[in-house]
Amino acid sequence: MKTWAMARFTLKETIRSRTMIAGLVLSLLYLAIVPMLSSPSSSTTMVGAMSSQAAASKAFLSFALGGLNFIAMIMAILTTLGVIYTEVESGAIYTIVTKPLHRWQIIVGKWAGHAMLMGGYVLIMGLALWLSVVVGSGSMVWSFFPAIALICLNVITMVSLTLMFSTFTPVIANAIFVFIVFILSSNLRIINAVSVASSSLLVDIIATGLRFLLPVSEVSSLASRLLEDDTLKTIATSTEPAVFTPRSWSFIYELAYIVIIVFVATLIFRKRDLR
Repeated sequence: MKTWAMARFTLKETIRSRTMIAGLVLSLLYLAIVPMLSSPSSSTTMVGAMSSQAAASKAFLSFALGGLNFIAMIMAILTTLGVIYTEVESGAIYTIVTKPLHRWQIIVGKWAGHAMLMGGYVLIMGLALWLSVVVGSGSMVWSFFPAIALICLNVITMVSLTLMFSTFTPVIANAIFVFIVFILSSNLRIINAVSVASSSLLVDIIATGLRFLLPVSEVSSLASRLLEDDTLKTIATSTEPAVFTPRSWSFIYELAYIVIIVFVATLIFRKRDLR
């Protein structure tokens, strides 16, 4: 119950933050603009020779989901950057640690609050995109729901990683490090293409290491594949073999990754001197 109380407090506090309000405004603009960039009703524009309305709807949702994934992960980073370090530096953490709360409950509670907020944000935005397709084209793309679940997992991963570094790293340093890791992992397709083309053992080790360092890019690709038309899958397989094929079990690894990161965060915070 104490952990849940901390989660609710964190949820309410973050919703009122300027970063979250700015992110919500940006999200509403995105919902308004994305249909103009790629309409689910214009199948010839989006999917070339494919005339199927269902294929066009899947392509639109895949395109829109990519943008949502990027916006949500940036919001997850920005809203979580100073969640622990700033409170320690300002002394606000003392009002919490003096209460009958274990330090691990503080970490898990704050993590749960941010995870629920950002996960809920992705689900609401995703549902809005899906309903726009249903209303606009009449297509019921059920594969969108496991895809949006994977995007939620990505966002929670970014919350977990940023929160862990927040336990001991100043806000600016945390932002620099997390964004560097995020950018590197977001370019795994390019790095893997270089690895295949160069046949370099060093580049191959780097590419493999990055896939494990932050699995969000691979899980994003897995989400996109769920929305690919069978024709596109065949084309991609024949024209781009072995460059970057997301592993089907990558989301299981990401779940374990989240658990480990949060556990490490609790260990770091338990040993931190708050005086």
